Amino acid sequence: MQNTFFQDFNIIGSYIGQYLQKYKSLLKLDSTVLITGETGTGKELIARWIHFMDETRKNSPFVKITIPNIGENIFESEVFGYEKGAFTGAISSKKGLIEVAENGTIFLDEIENASPSIQSKLLQLLEDRIYRKVGGTEYMSTEARFIIATNVDLYDEVKQGRFRSDLYYRLAVLDINLPALREREGDVIEIANYYIEKLNDKFGKSIKLLENTNSKELLEYKWSGNIRELRNFIEKQMVFAESEELDLSELKRRGTAHSLNPGSYKQYMDRVEKEYIKKMYKQKNNKVEEVAQAIEMSVPFVYKKLKEHGIS
Repeated sequence: MQNTFFQDFNIIGSYIGQYLQKYKSLLKLDSTVLITGETGTGKELIARWIHFMDETRKNSPFVKITIPNIGENIFESEVFGYEKGAFTGAISSKKGLIEVAENGTIFLDEIENASPSIQSKLLQLLEDRIYRKVGGTEYMSTEARFIIATNVDLYDEVKQGRFRSDLYYRLAVLDINLPALREREGDVIEIANYYIEKLNDKFGKSIKLLENTNSKELLEYKWSGNIRELRNFIEKQMVFAESEELDLSELKRRGTAHSLNPGSYKQYMDRVEKEYIKKMYKQKNNKVEEVAQAIEMSVPFVYKKLKEHGIS
């Protein structure tokens, strides 16, 4: 598992690799780390790098908790655990994800989606390093390191009144900001070639590596989905490749289609949907369950739309 990770870590590119070197000595501390960056920039990879670079934690569990995937009503039971008989259906005690992590690392992803109630529970956990199982009477402590990830500017969320300031300052002890792929052009070819080499082995192909001289489309494309979009594009082209060279012309067509249709029907409907969801979310005081009930859709649907439109 660890060797596979360090191989995959190469995809963040030399720029980020050099950027992280200054944090090596600080990572021996137990301080909370906040990782900020757009979707697809490699936030989880950085979190795992921090975990594996910590000699005292690398052999302990790395536990990922994606906030939108855990409803507010089950957050405590999933994260803190519960005792037998705590609620209907609790026929036995269960460890929470905090306890599972033991002395390892807890990675809280998409923290911007945490409800006010969850924010309050997380603040107490981070302040005192203690928690209590649902239905339990004794407090338990944790020695795990907390790494937090977000794809929005949390400080701006604080100023907008959507995120607790005291929790923000508790989170942002060590702040790592990952730039978008379009801001580090020098890494695009390096990362693309990493995937080509990896997928050549997987598919049994011999696609030639890219160079700056034959990769104009790759370098000019904006990569709004960052590393994840680049990987998907390379894999798709390799699957259908009929020669030893990749066809990059699709990127030009993508860019042209986007520039010619700034006001397409889909884009218009997306804007309408975003404003509607945003309005209802604010009207219901950021309570996802109430929004779902009001618009007559499921809770997972609301979480999905909040994520798609970057609403937190």
